[in-house]
Amino acid sequence: MQTPLAAADAWLHRWRPTVRARALIGLAFAVSAALQIVGVPFTSSFGTRTRIDLDVYRLGGQIWQQGQSLYADGSMPFTSDGIWLPFTYPPFAALTFVPLGAMGLLIAGIVISLLTTALLVVVLHIVMGVLSVGDRANRWWLALAVAAPALWSNPMWMTLGFGQINVILMTSIVVDVFVVGRGRWAVTGPLRGVLIGLASAIKLTPLVFVGVFLAARRWRAAVVSVATFVAAGAIAWIWLPSDSLGYWTHTLFHTTRIGDPAGRINQNLNAFWIRLLPADATTEQIMWLVSSLAVTALAIVAVLACRPVAALAADATPGQRVDAVLALAVVAIWGLLVSPTSWAHHWVWSIPIIVALVTVAARSAQRSAQTVYLALALVGAVIFTVGPFQLLRPAFLGWSPLDHVVGNSYTLWGLAVLVAVWRLPFRANGPGRRDSAPALADARS
Repeated sequence: MQTPLAAADAWLHRWRPTVRARALIGLAFAVSAALQIVGVPFTSSFGTRTRIDLDVYRLGGQIWQQGQSLYADGSMPFTSDGIWLPFTYPPFAALTFVPLGAMGLLIAGIVISLLTTALLVVVLHIVMGVLSVGDRANRWWLALAVAAPALWSNPMWMTLGFGQINVILMTSIVVDVFVVGRGRWAVTGPLRGVLIGLASAIKLTPLVFVGVFLAARRWRAAVVSVATFVAAGAIAWIWLPSDSLGYWTHTLFHTTRIGDPAGRINQNLNAFWIRLLPADATTEQIMWLVSSLAVTALAIVAVLACRPVAALAADATPGQRVDAVLALAVVAIWGLLVSPTSWAHHWVWSIPIIVALVTVAARSAQRSAQTVYLALALVGAVIFTVGPFQLLRPAFLGWSPLDHVVGNSYTLWGLAVLVAVWRLPFRANGPGRRDSAPALADARS
């Protein structure tokens, strides 16, 4: 018997949005984007989005042009808010931020915000294409319909409020894995891995996605990713030799200069143990190391459960394409969990992951998988909308056991997803119309 979720999934393939529906979807997205960019009228957010992180990016580009040090103590100017913040990204990032430095903060904020909202739609469209959600006639409208409420999620409004580049980096990774070298973009095959390499040169953490290529035995793409990362670093070394030496030998290893790892906004294993064991730094570090190794092992078996070689093949079936998205989701969550700092706005990956979880719930052959994946999707939608950690007092004032659950909800949810993918690997609910859908190579064309 077909479940309501499966029926809805099938209906989306037949759905053709009317002119009125398109107008309503477009209006909902435009209003959501506008309110998130400028703030909600009659609230404290209206007109106060100073995008402090974007200001630091701009200042980093300007500092390099002025020949000053990016990382020396006190070298960075104060932001427009009168706050001093260090430049925390690799030297190559400063080179890419030069165009932002040439703009005023207001103009740069508008540009980054519009780009971020547009790229969220692009990511959703690509992921829905890989998952075969809807069809080519309505997928852009589905992406807009999902993006409109997603803009109100905690990671997204923080990304837009701070002027962060999380969605830009996420787009680079999704395009590199699912678009480059495939379908109409087949000619770009030799460039697969370049975008992940460049993203990593800007913000290091995207390097974890080389693991997707390794799991799929895409050796060339993995090598290209690492080579691009090294080449970008070499270019930065030519232009910023002193800063490059300082960053790679000193600054990189002082993660506390990025921010307080015990802060509620930090959602990962490191923060979990710091908040749980505030008086015992040695034990905390040991527990972080042990748990990171355990989660790494969990992520490996979860990725392997997705059968990545077949899932990322050009001739992958629709069911295997679902596994491809799950494999990417596992690597994204693993990277967030084991990183020393994973601010709440880094969890923008939750949006396409929740779409994938709902898809698995709709198409899984196992009733238990349907229940678990739907529950994870619903719980994820709630916690990433609310941002429960914001409701708690600072951890140093003391948390109850329940506070630790609520305050580490992103981390615990991520762990639950990894366990689900490992223990309940996706198995499609039998052959049918989807099995005759175009292969992965043509899914985005």
